[in-house]
Amino acid sequence: MHTHSHIQNHSQLAANRITGVTALLLCSAAGVLGLPSPALAQVGLGLSPMRVELNAPAGSQRAGALSISNSAPVDTRYRTEILDFNLDQEATPQFEPDLPVESEYSCRQWLTFNPMEAAIPAEGNGSIRYTLRIPANALPRTYHCAVGFTSLPPVRKPQDTAVGMVSVVRVVNTFYITVGDPRPEGELKAIVLEKVVDPNTAGLRAIFRVENTGLTNLRGDGKVDVLDSTGKIIETEDFPTSVILPKRTQRVPLVLRHKLSDGDYTLRARVNLGTGEIQEATIGFRPPAAAPSASPLAQSAQPVPPAAR
Repeated sequence: MHTHSHIQNHSQLAANRITGVTALLLCSAAGVLGLPSPALAQVGLGLSPMRVELNAPAGSQRAGALSISNSAPVDTRYRTEILDFNLDQEATPQFEPDLPVESEYSCRQWLTFNPMEAAIPAEGNGSIRYTLRIPANALPRTYHCAVGFTSLPPVRKPQDTAVGMVSVVRVVNTFYITVGDPRPEGELKAIVLEKVVDPNTAGLRAIFRVENTGLTNLRGDGKVDVLDSTGKIIETEDFPTSVILPKRTQRVPLVLRHKLSDGDYTLRARVNLGTGEIQEATIGFRPPAAAPSASPLAQSAQPVPPAAR
């Protein structure tokens, strides 16, 4: 295993990214024009389950249901949209109506939902049925797609003259469909340390670069330790459980929580990616305040071979 690292500045990414559950506040012209403070229409959607994972043979059909809830004191309408998704450099899902780059692994066209648009009573619940039809020629691998439920603005009545703020909420469920029995194949390739601006943390985050060379998803199961120069463990975190989709290299971030004094430290990751073996990688570093900001703050680390735990 080749392992290398440096610490680099990390700039904050743009907001308004659609994740598993996203609330968008759509402001009317009232706020821009300095009109009286508008009322906020309360909307709250919940979804269960948030993830569906199925194993099914090619040519088969599966059916199920999702439960959607409305915590608002008023009836809420929603619209259903079947989506593609992938993960960005922050391991955050990005949902789109169509992602051609994911076409070889998309299950979007296999799914149908009923209803596609409906209303949920105030503080009530509803059910959305789905049918999954897997083509007979589907290749053995894990496919992924998603379904989003977006609240719709209330219908304006003729007597409604107030201009205000409307809360639009989207909740998303992800589907992972495995056809056949693809073998997990992957490797923890490298660790990089980046500086983050957060006084409640160590000011660092680890970026684990995981390569998925197989045709099914990987999820890490293991521990990340920070050791001081004597080998004493001063922080232990769970290895992030972010999904690594097939046939790609994914950055998996983890913020280090324990504030560090000046000195030499080692970050060690031991993780099972689902391949049945424990992979280990380490890197030596010094806290950001201990070195000039214009130079790398960590030395290259020697590779550590996979080891049984």
